[in-house]
Amino acid sequence: MSTYPLLSRTLVPALIVATTLVPRLASASELVQLNPGAHIAIIGNNLADRMQHHGWLETYLQAEFPQHRLSIRNLGFTGDEVKTRPRSANFGSTDQWLTKVKADVVFCFFGYNEALRGEPGLAGFRKDLGDMLSGMKGQKYNGKSAPQVIVFSPIAHEDLKSPNLPDGSHNNRHLAMYTKAMKEVCAASKTPFVDLFAPSQKLYRENATPLTLNGIHLLDHGNRMLADVIMQQVFGNAKSSLRESAEIGKLRTAVLDKSYYWFSRYRVVDGYNVFGGRSRLAWFGQSNADVMQREMQIFDVMTGNRDEKIWAVAAGRKHKVVDNNIPGLLVVKTNKPGSLAGGRHPYLGGRKAIERMRVAKGMEVNLFASEEKFPELINPVQMAVDTDGRLFASVWPSYPHWNPTKPRTDRILCLPDDDRDGVADRCVVFADKLNSVTGFEFWGGGMLVAAAPEIWFLKDTDGDDKADVKIRMLQGISSADTHHSANALVIGPDGWLYWSRGIFNIANMETPTRTYRSGQSGVHRFNPRTFEVEFHFPIGPNPHGDAFDRWGFQFANDGTGGTGSYVNIGKGRGNKKWFPKRVRPVAATGFLSSPHFPENTNGNFLICNTIGFQGVLQHEVSFNGADITAKEIE
Repeated sequence: MSTYPLLSRTLVPALIVATTLVPRLASASELVQLNPGAHIAIIGNNLADRMQHHGWLETYLQAEFPQHRLSIRNLGFTGDEVKTRPRSANFGSTDQWLTKVKADVVFCFFGYNEALRGEPGLAGFRKDLGDMLSGMKGQKYNGKSAPQVIVFSPIAHEDLKSPNLPDGSHNNRHLAMYTKAMKEVCAASKTPFVDLFAPSQKLYRENATPLTLNGIHLLDHGNRMLADVIMQQVFGNAKSSLRESAEIGKLRTAVLDKSYYWFSRYRVVDGYNVFGGRSRLAWFGQSNADVMQREMQIFDVMTGNRDEKIWAVAAGRKHKVVDNNIPGLLVVKTNKPGSLAGGRHPYLGGRKAIERMRVAKGMEVNLFASEEKFPELINPVQMAVDTDGRLFASVWPSYPHWNPTKPRTDRILCLPDDDRDGVADRCVVFADKLNSVTGFEFWGGGMLVAAAPEIWFLKDTDGDDKADVKIRMLQGISSADTHHSANALVIGPDGWLYWSRGIFNIANMETPTRTYRSGQSGVHRFNPRTFEVEFHFPIGPNPHGDAFDRWGFQFANDGTGGTGSYVNIGKGRGNKKWFPKRVRPVAATGFLSSPHFPENTNGNFLICNTIGFQGVLQHEVSFNGADITAKEIE
């Protein structure tokens, strides 16, 4: 088996049988009764979270109940536990969200993160689960009656036989223990319970193709198989031909489209402006919350419109989604309007901007690419050159978050210079419809991309410069303050991916060995081979800029304050002020290391500043025994 199993997997082909979606017959052994118009909410950890992105469970539910017009909302959140569910400020509690979606039925997926505590945590888990169930049954989320609650155990840990990953035997002993405890607590409280641990072990044994990404998180075909298990266990019927019909693909497409809008609403990026502390900022009687909560209303209506499409496809009818019922966007007031129509500001073109630049001796600036030539090149955030000499750039037109009334155009662009004259000849969209791209780094023949609240692996396998492999590698990077979310991505000499992250954000992630949570500003790191995550070192409040020199020393900068740190090997944190701070805020840093520049500048440290001094400062680096310092030069 490949050392990097995720890079060589392909999806299991779907079986197609020519049947139509028709109403099912009820079974006496059903664990829950779904009434027409029922609102189903799904809560829990990464197992629940990933389900919405593959869509199989909802697709099967809608297929089994084609006349019921089910409203299904996924409230899953990677890292969640029965008792511990970290959220950014004012996100809202689980009870508040269940009330918002008017839940009649709640599917609960917990147990993985708790089981990592082993036997010492078992007694506390039993109590917490019992408290959660009694608390939920005392609610009336739909405004009329207590919800039907059904609890699902964690799945087993799959042995991928990779030298980089645990074989799962240690986890499985604890997962079996916690599954048994969940069954007993549910029996005592008369709560329906479904064991997914044993069936998932059976699936692993029976399938030659791995079902998980890293042993614990299901891939698309793994989620499809598990969805079938859930349908059999909950509704008591054998595998239905409905779930293998020719129409199931159309139904799943409609489900995924709805989930696309719901996920963008529930996990909206830049929450600190939507509902957090900065939402209260106001100008001329209009706050950030006023503007952005209207956008949330639009998301809600557009999600509901896509429910109608799902119901039509399930019932065998044609339906075109029309969003002509959404509330209008608010006209945003500003305290600094520009001179152009609508208050827009004029900006210099690339060549005129160069004319105003003052350039260091021995250097020159030429225009490689601009929005004037390539309209896709809007709000570039990060760029890097791959080993074939091609420049890639991430763009973020949707900053601070996607406006649902417009196409999503956050992208990774490839800008080849075919004739090697120092000017881009083409603009190729390597990856499209991303969400708030704050950085990327090349790895594994492709690239790792930070697009809150996830880190993706994207790869082109057919040579057309377009990503045809797209894998959610890591979920749970916080998106509360998008421009301070994961940024300055860089692969270190150790093969780990490093990124910086600022305040207001809360990491909540699952690995094969631990649950990683952190609200601390600083540099975090992720091993894309082992899927482990760690906090690396503190710098804040909002770090931007992270670079390694040729010796492997690491240097990071705080964007807000402009101060810099280096990591002194064996110390964990070096001299906080390794150069005299003169400017702020710093957007990025780096080292000159190229024959394109004068030899005496190689190894110099660069600071990119954006307010006041708008440009790039150059620093000469000195090694003074065990200390490192940098001095600004012309």
